[in-house]
Amino acid sequence: MNMGAKLPIWARGMFAALVALGGIGCGARSELWTPEPEARDCEPLRVGFFGNPGAYDTLQFQQWLTIGGAVVTRVQTAPDEAVALEALEPFDVVVLDWLVRDYSAEEAATLAEWVAAGNGLISMTGWNNDILNDWRPNSLLAPLGVAYSGPLISGPVTEFEAHPITEGLESVVFEGGYAISEVEGGSGARTPIAFLAPGGGAQVVVGYAIEAGSGRAFVWGDEWIEFLTTDEPFQPRVWVQAFGWVAPGRCTLLASE
Repeated sequence: MNMGAKLPIWARGMFAALVALGGIGCGARSELWTPEPEARDCEPLRVGFFGNPGAYDTLQFQQWLTIGGAVVTRVQTAPDEAVALEALEPFDVVVLDWLVRDYSAEEAATLAEWVAAGNGLISMTGWNNDILNDWRPNSLLAPLGVAYSGPLISGPVTEFEAHPITEGLESVVFEGGYAISEVEGGSGARTPIAFLAPGGGAQVVVGYAIEAGSGRAFVWGDEWIEFLTTDEPFQPRVWVQAFGWVAPGRCTLLASE
């Protein structure tokens, strides 16, 4: 069956890119398309997006994830939604997008407990050119010991530390994001994996891989990696490898040459 022919024009290129990268599966599984859920040999990845989409349309990004076999839900779009363990239970990975509010220390502790229990977290910033809004993820990241900081900076990012998330990356879009700093009081092993020297100045960290208990987190200083509708090329490898690292054992897009 020629699945690519049934896709909209924007997705056909993504179909080709995903075939080149690999398939959905666990271990050696190589099939990209598994139309019958009961035929899977591992559970599909369940992703919960916190907050609203960023400055550009992310519908195509969510469709790309769905085409790839993930179950995608967007929550925390209203300020009265609380972060509780029962609200996190449906997800394997939470992605912090453009958050609508700051969160309490109790809610941050709940998210950290959930991650440490063996789940995954990916954090991006929204963009409002206002640190009071852009740094809202900091209220949830505090227990992990990292925070967005400094002025707006732009890339691209071309300096990486060897890590499963950065394998094969050469240049990643970074437009109007922030450095990431370590803060006191966090737990877990924090590894800087991506760096940027804005304006040729001092190098700052813009990507962290964190291991906390049995869980993992990937913290990125920008949100342009989720956009398919800008002039910048979409780079599925970042997401393929990030999901594969923070949610091992779930059906994700496995990168291969």
